[in-house]
Amino acid sequence: MAADRTLVVHPALTTLYPHGLTRGGTVACHGNAATSMAVLLVAGAVDAGAWVGVAGVPTLGVQACREAGMSVERMVTVREPTVGSFDDTVWGQVLATLIDGFEIVVFGAATHVRPGTARRLQARLQARGAVVVLVGSAGSFSCDQHLATDTEWHGLGDGHGHLRERRIHLALDGRRLQRPRRDSLWYPGPNGAIERVTEQVDGATAAPLRRTG
Repeated sequence: MAADRTLVVHPALTTLYPHGLTRGGTVACHGNAATSMAVLLVAGAVDAGAWVGVAGVPTLGVQACREAGMSVERMVTVREPTVGSFDDTVWGQVLATLIDGFEIVVFGAATHVRPGTARRLQARLQARGAVVVLVGSAGSFSCDQHLATDTEWHGLGDGHGHLRERRIHLALDGRRLQRPRRDSLWYPGPNGAIERVTEQVDGATAAPLRRTG
């Protein structure tokens, strides 16, 4: 692992993460854009050379990763069996392997991991200096930060038009933050890019701090 204490983030997220992602930490993404934001959260580090292991996120697609700017050549995905599902023991083995082998782990099946297994994995995570990004419920994992998302689509008129832009309201809360940080992104924006919304976002439109689990 690199000696740096943080991993870089996508330029659109520097207001929320001015110093990047802290190694050894766990971040949970919630809301209706949780998967998209988990991808964007790690895309900057992967583009800078980090490797990411993904497990328990069957809705994650390669094209979506490319659109977020992620270098998919440095992404490894663990697929669950087509019949049945992994239990706590198997998930524990999968996550331990990913934490040992990758700087970033994206995981979407936290509810299937028991408290004792989660504690052991997070101790391993801190020792290795990797980062875990949870998608959806945090289950038994203790999270350093929670990133809440809420979306608005733009482009439809009165029964006509096409969805063109998605505005995602974000609220970051957690340890060592004096107060929640809020921001809003176009993902994608009017020109197809991922970028911050430049107008001021007030408390009424910012994403609520909703947590699942």
